[in-house]
Amino acid sequence: MEIEFPKKNCLVYRFIFSFIVLILIFTADCTNNSTNNQQSLQSEFVISTETPTYTPTYTPTYIPTTYTPTYVVTTTPQTLKDQNIETIQNIVEEYHKSHTYNLPDMYACAQMSQDVWDMVETQNINAIIKVGRVDQDINTIQEANHAWVLAEVSPGEWIAMETTAGYLVCSDPSICAVDNPRYYTGWTFNTPKDLQDYMNNPSGCSAGSVLGNDNLCHPACGGNNYCTGNSICVNGQCQGCNPGYVVGQDLQCHQACGGGNDYCTGNSICVNGQCQGCNPGYVVGQDLLCHPICGNGYCNTGACVNGRCIRL
Repeated sequence: MEIEFPKKNCLVYRFIFSFIVLILIFTADCTNNSTNNQQSLQSEFVISTETPTYTPTYTPTYIPTTYTPTYVVTTTPQTLKDQNIETIQNIVEEYHKSHTYNLPDMYACAQMSQDVWDMVETQNINAIIKVGRVDQDINTIQEANHAWVLAEVSPGEWIAMETTAGYLVCSDPSICAVDNPRYYTGWTFNTPKDLQDYMNNPSGCSAGSVLGNDNLCHPACGGNNYCTGNSICVNGQCQGCNPGYVVGQDLQCHQACGGGNDYCTGNSICVNGQCQGCNPGYVVGQDLLCHPICGNGYCNTGACVNGRCIRL
């Protein structure tokens, strides 16, 4: 027996069936697309477990600069002499800048030379003080009117320092501004004390003595005068002996023997320019022989009895 469905219901069933088929098709397609997209994303974003090796690319930055060439200058090192010259030149120049020389006399320049001497010695450079004149030649220290310093810049080599004007004096124009040989003459004082002692007593002699032209002290005779040669001082005046005679220590005139101021004393006589004497108890006779003393003389003839000569 065949069952017949109503037509209307059949259409409804067909529609539902078609709708279900369409849903299944659409769902299947979406599932495939989702799977494909997921696989595509997985293939595109692959997470690697390996540590990547990074090689940096360095691009240098150029900063333009001005090139200044370096020149190597070869210089000769200063010798000890050069250093000493530079030192004393600085000393005398700087001292001149801070001191005024307005009293052109011996006292002022002596004080300045003592100051500079001390400054040079402080630098372990030997120094001496010179006294004299630099404008003319002189023979005695009494004619001196100036003082300056000499510094030993190397063993045995000295350079003069003009303390009142602030410059060096020597024959080398590359070192010194002035060349004057008189700066290397005159009278020498090793220390400021020596110079000061001279300033306090210009003659340098004890009381009753005067300084002679030979720079030695002599007994004064009538003020600042002294006797020379064979003369002696008698009552403030120099008196001499006749030619061929000299003044002895007893202030008497004696016959000269040999050269100079030599003369014979005691029992000696002059024989061929030499003083010859006899043994004790004998005296030289006029015959230039030695005779026994008799009283105050000797016996030419006879014998000496009780200090008297008796003819036999």
